[in-house]
Amino acid sequence: MRLNSDQEYRHILIIDDNESIHADFDKILRHTSNHSELDQLDLELFGPGDEQVEQVDFKLEHAFQGRDGLEILKKSLSEGETFGAAFVDMRMPPGWDGVETIKHLWDVDPCLQVVICTAYSDHEWSKIVENLGQTDRLLILKKPFDEIEVVQLATSLCEKRRLLDLSRQKMESLEHTVDEQSLELQDALENAETLIQSISSILVSLDSNGLISRWNPIAEQVFGIREPDAIGKAWNELAINWLLPENVQRLISAGSAKGPVRESIQFLDSAGSTLTLEFHVFPIVDEASSAARLILANDITLQIMLKSQLDQAQRLESVGQLAAGVAHEINTPMQYISDNIRYVSKTYQRLKALLDCLPSLIDDSISDEEFLTLRGQVIGSTTKRKLDDWITQIPEALSDSIVGVDAVAKIVSAMKEFCHPGRDEKSLLSLNHILNSTITVARNEWKHTAELETDFSDDLPDLLGFPSELNQAFLNIIVNAVHAIRDQIEGERIGRGVIRISTRAERSSVIVEISDNGGGIPSSVRDRVFEPFFTTKDIGKGTGQGLAIARSVIVDKHGGTLSFDVEEGEGTKFIIELPLTVDDAIEETDANEIQMEAVS
Repeated sequence: MRLNSDQEYRHILIIDDNESIHADFDKILRHTSNHSELDQLDLELFGPGDEQVEQVDFKLEHAFQGRDGLEILKKSLSEGETFGAAFVDMRMPPGWDGVETIKHLWDVDPCLQVVICTAYSDHEWSKIVENLGQTDRLLILKKPFDEIEVVQLATSLCEKRRLLDLSRQKMESLEHTVDEQSLELQDALENAETLIQSISSILVSLDSNGLISRWNPIAEQVFGIREPDAIGKAWNELAINWLLPENVQRLISAGSAKGPVRESIQFLDSAGSTLTLEFHVFPIVDEASSAARLILANDITLQIMLKSQLDQAQRLESVGQLAAGVAHEINTPMQYISDNIRYVSKTYQRLKALLDCLPSLIDDSISDEEFLTLRGQVIGSTTKRKLDDWITQIPEALSDSIVGVDAVAKIVSAMKEFCHPGRDEKSLLSLNHILNSTITVARNEWKHTAELETDFSDDLPDLLGFPSELNQAFLNIIVNAVHAIRDQIEGERIGRGVIRISTRAERSSVIVEISDNGGGIPSSVRDRVFEPFFTTKDIGKGTGQGLAIARSVIVDKHGGTLSFDVEEGEGTKFIIELPLTVDDAIEETDANEIQMEAVS
């Protein structure tokens, strides 16, 4: 509905059977009427006023009977004009009286403001109210009426009508806006619900009492529990076979009270298979003691398996790159083991004649003549000098062979440890042993390029860690040191390199230092050495993953630190600090999340 102007709301309907009354309203409410006599009288009595007040000019429509007034009202509304007020006489014979006229007027325009004009006292207000109802749209004006009273009534009622229409229009507009926004909100809610139902993750929400209020289809599918059976229950009331139920309760209650938390949780499904879920728990803060939570979880069982396989494949790839050198390390002791065994075998054949005679020589029943005959046979096949050599050299050959076997066993053991699949949980390990294994595996890499010196603390405590992953990290750092030294040798800046590895304990951690004289890391790239795929080597000589993997293993996986000191033009020292115990504040990365890469 279009809001009319103020001028249109100064439209007044006069219904009275007395023509003089109409003339009075014209004089009072129409400024264009002839008021010269009244103005002159006012000037003579009161003098000129201090201010000239602008008078309101009303548009009047006149009717002498109620039916005529109703027709004027209908016509005006059909033309889009609105009456602000109507002044209606109480008695208008022979037609409708004022009460009946007002009823008809309100049927057409319920918001019309009406003033009953009456000169009689026999019309009680109670009777009028009984017929027209208790309403604020109706006032009474007694005849003869005062000019000021008429002007005030006309002005206030027209303004009231304008404000009523304005408020109604604004309310209609507001309702329309609310309806539109309600529809938009409903669409948004439906879209949000569709999106929520389409989420491929487990989505569960808990109310302020910790009871399940949402259980999406993925939760039904993974846990095998229907939504109606889950809603309104606590986690510990659900038939889920958690491997560590106390961890689930801790994660949902105290663990996530102050902020989002993430943890991997395992449970047994209906088939008895172990599934791993990565839980993300978010507190819904409405009050301090609220137990409301939003839980998102993903089944990462396959992901863990694939990463474990990739982890193992990458370690084997590293071993494959070192295979030629390891084979050479094994081949050297195997060569002299073979030579020694052949010597022992050949010497045994030479001693066989003597050994064959031994049973007869110690037999008391043989005669002296027979003994001399046997002695002659032995002397004929050997000499004392040869026999002395054999007796001396056979133990030496066997001893060297044992040393060679031990060396091969050491290499094989180191390779076995290096290639062993990573564990899902940390175990106690000897860091010195890990370093020795890595040095053994990488021996052929460094022995032609550098001297490798070790200074391992004898009282180094065991620490919790992942042995295979630490082997990989230390190998990457050592091989990078070898490559740096090799570049220095090829540039004729040094003759032979030196790699020093030391360990020591400090308070609650273990320190490993690996230093080299490979010229140091250029200042321009020091900020990027731990970035994945960043390398200063020529194309085909490195992937840039070596130090990135080392940092991931040491920092992300073990909660330690990896830093370096550079002596420009001299070399680099890598400092590794590993905590002896697991800090609960460190968010552990799953064992299979570290992607091992071939040594760059």
